Amino acid sequence: MTKLSKEKIEQELADFEEWIINDSTIKKTFLFKDFIEAFAFLSKVAIISEKQNHHPDWSGVYNKVVIQLSTHDAGGITEKDILFARTIEKY
Repeated sequence: MTKLSKEKIEQELADFEEWIINDSTIKKTFLFKDFIEAFAFLSKVAIISEKQNHHPDWSGVYNKVVIQLSTHDAGGITEKDILFARTIEKY
């Protein structure tokens, strides 16, 4: 996979709400009603992760989940990360 240019990443993220470019990752913070909803979301993302063989950096504290995507082998953001973000946005 080839790293995307900053312009291409911005173009790809234009339709996504609240995703930001953070150094060599794209990042979003998700807020939920409570811990159970946050945990359910993490469970869904874990299944997506396995299906796409792409594992995000994430953290979850009570009702907040932070996900950062980067393709480590490429040293930055690739189409693989954009596809993963698109998939997450469906939930």
